[in-house]
Amino acid sequence: MAKFFTNLADFNNYIMNFAPRKEITPKYLDLDLLHSHNFNELYRILIRQDLLEFVRLRDYYYPDLVAIAYTSLTMEFEEVNSSSFTIFFTLGRNKYVLNVGSFCEISSLSWHGTLFKNGDKPPEDWNYDRNEACRFFNLDPNCGHKMPTNPMSDEHRLLHYLLVWVIMPRSHNHGVVMNDDLVIMRALCSDVKINWSYFIAHHMAKLKDGPTTSGLGYVILWTRIFKYFNIDFSNILQKSLKGPNCINYATLRQMGLGLAQEQPQQAQQDQAGPHEQEHQAGPSEHPSMRDMMQVLLRIEQNQANMDTHLTRVDQRLSRIEQYLKTEEDEDQD
Repeated sequence: MAKFFTNLADFNNYIMNFAPRKEITPKYLDLDLLHSHNFNELYRILIRQDLLEFVRLRDYYYPDLVAIAYTSLTMEFEEVNSSSFTIFFTLGRNKYVLNVGSFCEISSLSWHGTLFKNGDKPPEDWNYDRNEACRFFNLDPNCGHKMPTNPMSDEHRLLHYLLVWVIMPRSHNHGVVMNDDLVIMRALCSDVKINWSYFIAHHMAKLKDGPTTSGLGYVILWTRIFKYFNIDFSNILQKSLKGPNCINYATLRQMGLGLAQEQPQQAQQDQAGPHEQEHQAGPSEHPSMRDMMQVLLRIEQNQANMDTHLTRVDQRLSRIEQYLKTEEDEDQD
């Protein structure tokens, strides 16, 4: 792991700000789910937005390497109305540069469409009305910036699930519609074509700048980036996708959606996750470098706390000794 750092400052930045952060659980869509449950609108949205391949990305992933890449990740966006950007990250002595064309090739995303940086700030040329959007999705606009997803239709709830787990992943609040979710969802249902490469690049930068309690997303996309640059995965913790990573019938049942009866055989197959055998776990049961670093950090913190406690004990003992000495001197007088 030391080969991925060139100086102590980079290593300390990783240890303090990125090693404690877990990956956001990667998920991918089983396309048969849309067909078997007649989610035709959602299928049409994914086709029109050129997202169908992106939401189905599957591969092994490398959480330690992803955290190291986020440590050095920087983005350069050109002028305000340009969709062009460049991604930079460093692993050891190697500096990697990814332009928008290569990023789109790797991610299967389009670079055409309306530029969204953050969902809560829609483009000025799009006539967005929050109250109208809430009515469209059957949400209560008076619920503030965290609206429960339950009142929405099954298809819209699945759209939101894809949004917060795959397209713009976050580590918490998956069961509520936030203002930026609402903007993006209304754009999708209004056939507003979004420049997803631009949007997801911004979201990657947003994830990097998040607090240490937040997760790091797009781990499967990072695997494709690493492979594009032929980065060596030897001696790096590897994890694989399993049944719970697949968005299928079991996901809908877990969400409590009002679905038509599913044939037991199909339901059992979906619950296991399609093609799970293709992604059997590698050495994922071993503790990761970040796990070990967190243990070392806790040990260091405990040691620091103990040192502070012992210093206070020494100070108290010194005061007691001084008091006893004073009492002894007074008795002699």
